[in-house]
Amino acid sequence: MAAGKRAMIYRIVGLALIAVGAYILLQIAYTDVYTGYKQRQLQSDWNKATTAVSEKRERTPAILSQSIEDSPTIERATTNKAEAKEPAEAAAEEKTSQSQEIAVEKKAAPPTTEARKKFKEKDPFARIVIPKIDLDAIVVEGVSPESLNLGPGHMEETPYPGEIGNMVISGHRVTHSRPFFYLDELEKGDLILVSDASEQYAYYVVETKVVKPTEISVIDPTEDRTLTLTTCNPRFSARTRLIIVAKMRDSE
Repeated sequence: MAAGKRAMIYRIVGLALIAVGAYILLQIAYTDVYTGYKQRQLQSDWNKATTAVSEKRERTPAILSQSIEDSPTIERATTNKAEAKEPAEAAAEEKTSQSQEIAVEKKAAPPTTEARKKFKEKDPFARIVIPKIDLDAIVVEGVSPESLNLGPGHMEETPYPGEIGNMVISGHRVTHSRPFFYLDELEKGDLILVSDASEQYAYYVVETKVVKPTEISVIDPTEDRTLTLTTCNPRFSARTRLIIVAKMRDSE
């Protein structure tokens, strides 16, 4: 009789464990499907945004050029002025023109923190591509659970792509499409591409390490263009954190 009860208890426990395991697998599958769907939406929105920026860039020079060509007054005035210039005056104007060109080049640098676009939480922030691990994902703004459920998240208040400082991006390793599942396979020198709506920036891995979850120094500001990727470690556990540090080549 006692043996029969024991066998029944074992059977019940076994069925309960199977049910729990099945639930966990279904939960992982559901989050993968959900995040995959959201990522496709984000990819579509991102492609539209980058296309709009590209078209705007192409139209602007053409509009300016056409405006100048359609203005004979400007052309005549410019011609007459050029003919009347003394050599010294022409040299001074050339120097001024060169200074203006330098100023334009400086304006082409990545936007400063004050001038950059502000993103709301869960907005498409950037695109990250890591060829070695076949990752191509849209990064959203914020690292709250709701944001990370959509894909990798950019830690607010850290720099934007191409800016000086430590840009931090976190992502899930097991659930929600597992964007950082293979992150531990990255090695020194591996390429990481991060794009905003108008430019693409190349970062190269310089360090990989595992730290405790309480080690917050990994997100400290830096004096060069740094990218830090963070995820749980090891796989299927949150006991520690895997940290990938990458830098742009002009920062080395």
